[in-house]
Amino acid sequence: MISSTQANPLSQVSTPTNGYNPLVAQLTHLPFTEVANVIRSAADQITLAWDAAVRQAMPQMRHLTLDELKDSTPQILLAIATALASEDPDEIRGLLSSAPNQGLSRLRLNFDVVEVMQEDRLLRAITVQQVEEALGRRMDVPESAALHAAIDVMLQRSVIALVDEQKSQLRAAAEAELKFLSFLSHDLNNNLFNISLLMSCHAMDLKSTGQFSEAQDSLRLAQKSIDDTVAGMQKMLDHERLRMSAKEPTHKSVDLHELATEVAWHFNFKASEKGVAIVVDVLPKTIVESDAELIALVLQNLVGNAVKYSSCGTVRIGSDETTPVDRRAIWVTDEGPGIAPDKIHHIFDAFRRGEVHGQKGVGLGLAIASQGAKLLGAELSVASELNVGSSFHLIFPPSALD
Repeated sequence: MISSTQANPLSQVSTPTNGYNPLVAQLTHLPFTEVANVIRSAADQITLAWDAAVRQAMPQMRHLTLDELKDSTPQILLAIATALASEDPDEIRGLLSSAPNQGLSRLRLNFDVVEVMQEDRLLRAITVQQVEEALGRRMDVPESAALHAAIDVMLQRSVIALVDEQKSQLRAAAEAELKFLSFLSHDLNNNLFNISLLMSCHAMDLKSTGQFSEAQDSLRLAQKSIDDTVAGMQKMLDHERLRMSAKEPTHKSVDLHELATEVAWHFNFKASEKGVAIVVDVLPKTIVESDAELIALVLQNLVGNAVKYSSCGTVRIGSDETTPVDRRAIWVTDEGPGIAPDKIHHIFDAFRRGEVHGQKGVGLGLAIASQGAKLLGAELSVASELNVGSSFHLIFPPSALD
């Protein structure tokens, strides 16, 4: 007899999400009528014995009524028996694909995966025990293999159904949360923009008097704080959108020179304030077949980081062919403080920040760049040397040159 704790021929075989394991058909090419008849006649007895075992082994289930606990167990046993009695693979496939999904009702009763698997193990052990007691003998190897195969598929459907439903609920909750955050961010951005505009007007009024220098400094600091807050909120939203994205990138011809020029223009004012130059070294008409929006998002975070941590020097955006020559890369280099060797392996992790060099942030810029690269099917690599600078290469897949 193959017990519930011993190895079984299907223990290493994954079950398709439709609940049908093709090995079941192979193992039941001959009908096992005797085992099937025993399961049919003993279904009520198996259910009651299983109910008692569950209540003893899982005290948290004792408050459930018999109907709540057994749920579709009798139907599961009947489906197993029908599958074992058949020699038609198509019939077996239909039986198993339409078998009850007990996991869904378990989810409504607040079961978790571990609890579902625990009660399923008990049902397996009791079914085998009751069958062999009724037969008055141990099952032979083909009978045991067929029974365990059918039980595997039927009970795994419960776990698959429960996990799929949980994933669906989590996804829906995350989407609702992201939508709420997007609305909230939009309102906050509008209000903070109005406040910032009003503060700019007051700063200009104060400057025209030639006095109140301390008040002017305070207003500048407050405006910077607002800018940092808005930028942080935007990064949080970008990170969540990419993390949850199930949408395939939109591939079309992208002129990397035009895109890099737009990104550079976006950061020119901030860079000039710090004495940093931004240079675009991408040749005109450098074309890739990819998603312009995702490439722009990656570059914005790479260039933004480069400007943020540089106090002088040049930030360059360039493009070249890589080795092998069927790849193309766009890169961003800076002459900033560089990244310490013990920090470089974690720089693409969300909320992991290395040496910040006095700069504020939430640790999401490079994580967003990394997620964007993955959605593009591209590689994002980094090389850095302390007190020399850093270089980030976004290497497009061969398909981008089609």
